[in-house]
Amino acid sequence: MRIPDELIKCVGFISPLVQELNYVGTAFVVGVRMDATHGYAHLVTAKHVAAAIDPGETVIAMNAKDGAPLFLCSGEAKWFYHPTEPDSIDVAVLPFGSPRFAEYDITWIPEDIFATETVISELSLGLGDEIIIVGLFTKFFGSTRLTPLVRTGNLAMMPKDRVPVKDFGDIEAYLAEGRSIGGLSGSPVFVRNTVKMPVQTSKGKVVHLSGLGPLRFLGLMHGHWDLPPSFSAVEQAEAVNMGVSIVVPAKKILEVLYHPELVAMRKEHLEKEKQSFPTADSSIKLFTKEGFETALKKASRKKSGQAAVSVAPSPRSGGVPDRFPPLRR
Repeated sequence: MRIPDELIKCVGFISPLVQELNYVGTAFVVGVRMDATHGYAHLVTAKHVAAAIDPGETVIAMNAKDGAPLFLCSGEAKWFYHPTEPDSIDVAVLPFGSPRFAEYDITWIPEDIFATETVISELSLGLGDEIIIVGLFTKFFGSTRLTPLVRTGNLAMMPKDRVPVKDFGDIEAYLAEGRSIGGLSGSPVFVRNTVKMPVQTSKGKVVHLSGLGPLRFLGLMHGHWDLPPSFSAVEQAEAVNMGVSIVVPAKKILEVLYHPELVAMRKEHLEKEKQSFPTADSSIKLFTKEGFETALKKASRKKSGQAAVSVAPSPRSGGVPDRFPPLRR
């Protein structure tokens, strides 16, 4: 099934801040709406991707509207992990604090398409429904323009019990038929429910045709199911046909997006926005560097060393701040 182009534009690639960028995972943009005219963008990835770089600086590469990549450096801004289960939820969130947000050729995933338990029940989402994964292919990702990879599969298991996962213990997760690869860690996973449409045959009998429903955001790609060391060489060779991926449910991402510190930051910044923009504005207001920095210092218990996410100039834009090594492809 052909997917909307907007899905391609919600992702970016993650690298440590090094001389030659080394993309290790995928991040995607989620929007949290505050009211009719204000919302805030956040970058979401897998915790194991962010933690492998943290406390070092992270670079998120995304396409600009003029075609070339933009490189966003995290500076000293911190990743937010799950407020009560940081060791068992593979999710990391970073507020999107770029003052150059308008230059990005991106879309964000709104909360209202999250496949929460209520949505899953209402749409009867279940086993066999088609999933779509959008993320990084480490073997080729483009140079003049970043190019995400799309993989498809289907929901294979929605267990009531927690699933044992390496490094995270027993976690809430879905299992999907569709192998993951390293760069897809942190990728958004979408799902289409199956819809049944009644039609009448030439003899007047009513039958049902099955089709695909609208896209919903299912969750985040944790990775593939690792084979235990006890597997034989033959079983290892057959594993290419046994691919099972682990997906962190959308509801767990919401729990991180509503981390108490993030909630406080958004509320404080919204009040400042309303004072600065007393007239109704139809555009969604997003974190700026200055506004985010002020809110972060007051809402977080950490000391004032934290700063807003800043944009590191790409190779096409000339000089790079002294504290950053040059970014080159």
